[in-house]
Amino acid sequence: MKRSLLLLTLLPAIACQAPPQADPEFSDAARFAFREFDTDEPARLAFAVRALEEQLYLSMDLEADASADRWMAQEHLEEGDVEGINHPDFPVGDGTPVAVGKFSAFDVDAHPPYLVLADQTGTEPGGPQYDRTINEGADCWATGDCEWLRTTNHLIKSNLLLTVEYDLLKDYRWIDLNLPDPSTVPEGEPIVNEGPTRMAIVARSWTEQVWVGDNGANEIQLSFTFETWVPRDGQGFIRTADHVNADGGEWTTDSDATGTLRLLALWSRTNLDASFDEATVQNVIRGGIEDIFEAQEEFLLAE
Repeated sequence: MKRSLLLLTLLPAIACQAPPQADPEFSDAARFAFREFDTDEPARLAFAVRALEEQLYLSMDLEADASADRWMAQEHLEEGDVEGINHPDFPVGDGTPVAVGKFSAFDVDAHPPYLVLADQTGTEPGGPQYDRTINEGADCWATGDCEWLRTTNHLIKSNLLLTVEYDLLKDYRWIDLNLPDPSTVPEGEPIVNEGPTRMAIVARSWTEQVWVGDNGANEIQLSFTFETWVPRDGQGFIRTADHVNADGGEWTTDSDATGTLRLLALWSRTNLDASFDEATVQNVIRGGIEDIFEAQEEFLLAE
């Protein structure tokens, strides 16, 4: 009864609208980038992230104030997308996918300092604890002197849906988006960028077991994310008259600006109280992602 009363109290504060369904091109690009994250051929990942960058500019009004105007439901991951990732034995085609985008006023190089903090609660405001252990890259990643930052995270997530203590694995990678398209390089030749670099950050996270909430019922069964920090430096997607936004949108943004293009795409499967419908779950996730974006900006503004 108490949970039902709490839900009725809090639901009016949540805009329980369903997210727009992402165009197949965006979903394909997001899945491709997730799948290629740890490839030993960086040009493949660079190609995937450039495709995702373009689709993000065409799919969302990234200058909109409200996150309700900057989100989508992308298609589910497929089993081949998570090959080699240790995860619970549930179908990855089930669950709740949500993607939220936003512009950061700060350049990509400003963001690494908070990503290497042991206490992440200042930029991950979803609960009272978020402890990060760095397994690789502690002394070199934030300065761009090594490619990988690999972390293990112990956190408590607390929101309208559940309160749960769990572990999350999360890796970050620098990627040069100016690496050439692999299809343009003759087979057998090295794929190198002979011009200026365009460095971006991408991240991928996942859980390796089912985590049960504090009431012994609500569960996180699967969780995968893909994130981007892509520079708005005029070297990426540039809009032309031939480009058409999703759903007839009239926004005009592209990479010819300043700051950073952010995206956090989540694919999750949960077992929750039956009183939470899908729209509520999606909106709570969207709000949590937006809180992260805002906390990161506040952290950087205070520096």
